[in-house]
Amino acid sequence: MRSLSSVQWAAAWLAVATACGSGTDDTEVSFGPGVGTMEGTTQAVMSTSTSPTTPTTTETPTGSSDASATGSSGEVGSTTSGTTAGSTGAVDSSTTDITGDMTTGEVCEAPGILLVCDDQDDDPFHALGLGCEGALENTIPIQKMQFKSNKYGFKVARGFGEAEDPDMPGKLLFRPQEGEKFLVISTGRIADLQPDGVLIETKPQFDNDNNFNPDDPNALPAPMSPVVGSNSGKGGTPSQDCDGVHDCSDSIDPNWKLGNEDPNDLLWASLEVAVPAGTHGFGFDVAYFSSEYPEFVGEKFNDMFIGWATSEVYTGNVTFINKQPFTVTALAPEMESAGFIGDAPELAGTGFEGHGSTGWATINAQASPGETLVFAFAIMDMGDSSKATLALLDNWRWSCVGCVPMEQDPSCGKPQHPKCCGLCVEKPDDPKCGTMGHPPCCEGK
Repeated sequence: MRSLSSVQWAAAWLAVATACGSGTDDTEVSFGPGVGTMEGTTQAVMSTSTSPTTPTTTETPTGSSDASATGSSGEVGSTTSGTTAGSTGAVDSSTTDITGDMTTGEVCEAPGILLVCDDQDDDPFHALGLGCEGALENTIPIQKMQFKSNKYGFKVARGFGEAEDPDMPGKLLFRPQEGEKFLVISTGRIADLQPDGVLIETKPQFDNDNNFNPDDPNALPAPMSPVVGSNSGKGGTPSQDCDGVHDCSDSIDPNWKLGNEDPNDLLWASLEVAVPAGTHGFGFDVAYFSSEYPEFVGEKFNDMFIGWATSEVYTGNVTFINKQPFTVTALAPEMESAGFIGDAPELAGTGFEGHGSTGWATINAQASPGETLVFAFAIMDMGDSSKATLALLDNWRWSCVGCVPMEQDPSCGKPQHPKCCGLCVEKPDDPKCGTMGHPPCCEGK
């Protein structure tokens, strides 16, 4: 593992321009270059350089707090918790899987221990562990960042819900996986944060209505596409022979059509990131909550979360399980086997009491060393605007060894085999992971 450098970095990151309008319920917050000023909206434009700019004005989402909190982190494919420092410029205990390829002599140049900068602002990218200013050995620089959402559709929080982790009394079950905060995105309206920065929902999410994000056009924002992209665009060979434009997982198309190709309350984001030498993948952590469980499992009202990669080795949805995108239908077995459903006490204070959540899981995806990778994500209602779906996102990091599709190695995730691409869970969270009806294990070599 690399030794640390002494780094001075700035917490300032956002230049805000306020457009005309009254700041009513259609107020929109947009992070990124090239976003036009729209009547009745608030626009925030982030620098496209790898270093944050000095702000002229700062806009902070309602309810944010600088209260101290503990986070957690782990290696790629790990959801093991650990305490992180809470001081400015603290170094997080998150580490990248930095094992080199001893057969080829390839050296992985991914950063080892990452700086923490999400305790200083409400930047959604900082909350994921991206774009902190500092030396390359301790940061993941990004560029061309765009984050498009109404202010009601997201929060940068220090925790979610009221349930404590049974293995760590006094710590929230849903707490950061790295740093001090994580990103919360929803198809409904998210409540204001508590004074300590924790999100507690007292309103049931089943009828949480819309978040005022766009319902039109009925399309996914670039570079995402619902069209099948495997087999050179013909489909039928998921994760193989990508056409480089459409969805090589072939997973989005069936749910897209089931939902009448009608995304509503759409929140989306994208960024570009240079893949370090010797680095063959990336990962991030996600927890998915659905008020559509159990009533709409298998029905057309299947809200969708998409994580997307455009890479030389793979282009398409990376948040899939059993060849399906993240929807209540696809994740219902995961909620029942390794998550929380119904009156589970773990759902207390989330607004999803009586419904379901996956708990924290890990996404593994492929990358090509030295390329410029595009990463994007989106959450949307499909066919309705009232049954809220929410996702927690955190701990975006590199993986030197990457992952392989299950179609390529059915034993992926097992000892002495590579990690599986897509969703995986830790054995302590689901001792039956990797068996029939359960998601793959996060192990792998």
